[in-house]
Amino acid sequence: MITNFGERLNAARKMAGMSLDDLALKTGSIVSKQALSKYEKGRINPGSDVLLALAKALDVKVDYFFRSSKISIAGIEFRKRARLSKKEEDRIKYQTIDFIQKYLEIEEILNVEPSFKNPVTDTRITSYDDIELAARQIREKWNLGNGPITHLIEILEDKGFKIFEVESDLLFDGLSGFVENLKIPVIAILKKADLFRKRFTVAHELGHLLLDFSNATEATPEKLCHTFAGALLLPKQIMIEVLGQQRNQITVWELKKLKGIYGVSMQAIMARASHLKIISENTYRRFNIFVGMQGWKKSEPGSYEGKEKANRFKQMILHAAAEQIISFSKAAELLNLSLDEFEKEAQIAS
Repeated sequence: MITNFGERLNAARKMAGMSLDDLALKTGSIVSKQALSKYEKGRINPGSDVLLALAKALDVKVDYFFRSSKISIAGIEFRKRARLSKKEEDRIKYQTIDFIQKYLEIEEILNVEPSFKNPVTDTRITSYDDIELAARQIREKWNLGNGPITHLIEILEDKGFKIFEVESDLLFDGLSGFVENLKIPVIAILKKADLFRKRFTVAHELGHLLLDFSNATEATPEKLCHTFAGALLLPKQIMIEVLGQQRNQITVWELKKLKGIYGVSMQAIMARASHLKIISENTYRRFNIFVGMQGWKKSEPGSYEGKEKANRFKQMILHAAAEQIISFSKAAELLNLSLDEFEKEAQIAS
């Protein structure tokens, strides 16, 4: 008997973004929708032929169904477009949970202890001024100075955050939450997003994870986290030093320069300038009209040479495989690769 088979089947189906009807068809109608429903509710367990068919249809190994479901993510906050379907939300959520289960498994194998500590535990957010203060305190406590934050994702991974890059469409930006009972912070972001969107989303989700909005009165937590992302990536002091206390207009050249140094989009820079009252609401409104006329809503000029990629999970697996702490087949399974694909990744440098 597979005691938690129903739970694991439900998770695998949602990870694959399938309905019960979809899965029944994908198995070649070896199993009916009604039987699948009974499996998921724990009323019956499958025979070996059905088990193999389900594993193939869901693109998981058979032993996936034998693993216990140890974790859940509490307090999930989604950053998404309204058109993102519930099915896609579930797919992202369950893929994130599966990734975190594997992440914690490799940390346990390597005897790695959780390292997360909130640097602003005593900070309660009530206003935008509190947001500016919190962003400044985090930079100070993490020794980030006032300069550009390069490799933001790797910095957070070093601080104990688990970051997962999700394959999804552009309707999804990110999600955040904590591994229940372990207080391990989790961030999922869109893998194919451009650097500027990735960095801003990670900073936004960081706000949800670190800050207490229970007494917020000036704006919603979502708006406050948006402001926090700008404040963390572009400190107030730098904005004033570079742009001045007050401006009537700002040139595209200046925006491109800031964008290239700090890894923040021109649109986010101008939103920050508006929030800090460096520019007027009218100037900001004219800028947004200009952006629309130029077709820059989706792709604006200017570049940033930095890189943002979550590497720690893969690095630990390669370490464990190279030292023969885990087998190559186990490593391939953790990374969702075939054995051949992993062997190419794991070329030993000696």
